[in-house]
Amino acid sequence: MIGAIILAAGSSRRFGDDKRKSRLPSGQLLLEESIHKAASVIDEVLVVLRFGDKDFVGQLATQLKNDDVTYYCAPDSAKGMGHSLANGITKVHHWDAAMVFLGDMPFVQAETVESLLAEYEFRKQSTAPIVVPSRHGHRGHPVLFAKEYFAEIAQISGDTGARDVIKAHPEQVFEVEVEDPGVIRDIDTPEDLMS
Repeated sequence: MIGAIILAAGSSRRFGDDKRKSRLPSGQLLLEESIHKAASVIDEVLVVLRFGDKDFVGQLATQLKNDDVTYYCAPDSAKGMGHSLANGITKVHHWDAAMVFLGDMPFVQAETVESLLAEYEFRKQSTAPIVVPSRHGHRGHPVLFAKEYFAEIAQISGDTGARDVIKAHPEQVFEVEVEDPGVIRDIDTPEDLMS
């Protein structure tokens, strides 16, 4: 069982407003689109939100109507993305691997997710892979972690996510070169929604 964790517990400081609720040109909420992308390919999705986001959980659940998507308000979300991921990974111990998406990267293509899953299936026969998409030499998201790293991820702190876990296991990291600009395109400012 491979599931998706979508990190959506940030404070949107650079954006100036709650970017998760901003609308894309399609009319979709930013976070809704990110959830749709993951759920279109992966069977089980955990969306990690800010502590105290209960009303937003209700709004998303009503809008999306997808029983395969669950929501978790991370108790340590105010401390940074690493803490939110560490909180979230403790909820998915029944998974064999977790693909970590960023909630502000709604443009990742389904084909990219499928390519990462295929690479994982190929590599898992001989190792505990970490599979990372790359575009023109730049690593991006989502990143797929075998279950062997869950305990390490649960110890993450700060605001750099799982970067240190990836750095600690270079021989287990497998890059998949993709043409998908969505793997490196995040939304930091209102202008990013349109460009």
